[in-house]
Amino acid sequence: MQSLYAPSIIPQAPVSSLKTLTFGIAELDNFLGGLGPGDFIVLHGSRICHDLSELMCVRSQLPYAEGGLDSSAVFIDGGNLFDPYLISESARLVGLDPERTLRNMWISRAFTSYQMVSLITERLRPLLDQEKSRLVLVSDIAALFCDSDIGMFEAKRTFNRVTLFLWNLAKKRNVVLAVTSLSSRSKRKRRLEQYLLGRADIVVRVEAGNPHVKIVLEKHPSAPPTSAELSSGEQGVQPIIEDFLGVQSRVEPFLPSE
Repeated sequence: MQSLYAPSIIPQAPVSSLKTLTFGIAELDNFLGGLGPGDFIVLHGSRICHDLSELMCVRSQLPYAEGGLDSSAVFIDGGNLFDPYLISESARLVGLDPERTLRNMWISRAFTSYQMVSLITERLRPLLDQEKSRLVLVSDIAALFCDSDIGMFEAKRTFNRVTLFLWNLAKKRNVVLAVTSLSSRSKRKRRLEQYLLGRADIVVRVEAGNPHVKIVLEKHPSAPPTSAELSSGEQGVQPIIEDFLGVQSRVEPFLPSE
């Protein structure tokens, strides 16, 4: 992975003194209570879960007192989803310089399951040692393991190993580790997703709707299952839901620099 573009922080009203990452969306933050070091969270469901994950990459660069992690972010793109336009607009929304926000992200794109396994199990730890990033995000992680060239037994065995690696990495490195899995009709993907959901500390399902988006907290170590509906007109949600869905990615894959 190669650094794209390191952040310019614009002072804002403090929202938290805790060292946790928030989404800046009241309903979501109220039942999640912030994401702390060691948390392994899975966002699954509609494409909006990916938009929320990119918002996390932006907000991680905010100071702790503003609900951020004062940290760069690592983004491993397994779904060919990374959108610099969404990052830039989200940065403006929270008062960060868009170009510097992008420069403070480490991006790498995987096109095969083998590349995904290599990026996660071989290259991620050295990068964290170097950059000290406190947020790692992997997009649509199960998609590449649904290739028909990979046998089901091998796909399950390898994917289970990868999810265990990520869970251990979150705990040992004290990072917030977030993974997305987009809805699919693929039976294989749904079967693989069970490994992911079983391993996660926190599971959030996102259901798209009009005019509301339903956010369901399915699993949490200290909170009961609950849900909230977000209107597309609410502050902080509108740019995610209305303005950026369907925007094509404009980033080429980057591999870690030696």
